[in-house]
Amino acid sequence: MEEEYYYEEERTYDNYNGSYAQDVEGWSDQDIDDVFDGDPDAYWNID
Repeated sequence: MEEEYYYEEERTYDNYNGSYAQDVEGWSDQDIDDVFDGDPDAYWNID
């Protein structure tokens, strides 16, 4: 049986350093780009 390898992009915490979403909530740059379209202030719109 062949083993499967999953490549996960390395998470960085540089681009949005100083934002609440990153500093307090721990969202990575990649998460903020993907989920909030690059706007860490959009974190406040989560219900």
